[in-house]
Amino acid sequence: MTTRHKVPVQARVLAGESVRSDRADHGAAVPLELPPCPSWLPKAAKKHWQTLGPELVRVGLLSALDGDVFAMHCDNVARYAEVCEKLEQISSWTAVTPNGFEVQSAWLQVRNRLQEMIIKTAREFGLTPSARSSIKQPSPAQGDLFGDPTADDPFAPRVS
Repeated sequence: MTTRHKVPVQARVLAGESVRSDRADHGAAVPLELPPCPSWLPKAAKKHWQTLGPELVRVGLLSALDGDVFAMHCDNVARYAEVCEKLEQISSWTAVTPNGFEVQSAWLQVRNRLQEMIIKTAREFGLTPSARSSIKQPSPAQGDLFGDPTADDPFAPRVS
């Protein structure tokens, strides 16, 4: 039996779901800023960090505390590109066992696992179509065009 993942209150608010009043504060307020890029990230991952990070901050999906998960995402994307380069030749998609049987290459298995991990971390930052469709950006506050409608109404009930 699979268990349902617990959805954070902030994600439920962004998705427009109703939230109990005692949980409406959506957790701790976290500053929206690009976290410092870890020094252990490879060059290709740092490039992805610098490209995608500012955009995620701009739309309110990356905070100063998300650095580790975002670093894993960037690292997985960089490693995925490396593995895909190794699999450019169709002959590298299979390997021959000592018994002479053809099996799926280990590189192909690594690529498939990296795809799964990238998609999981991408969901955390709203980088998949399904994740984006559940996020609702707050609309700008609309001004009151006519003011209080009962202010000039002579038939409106008066409170003394």
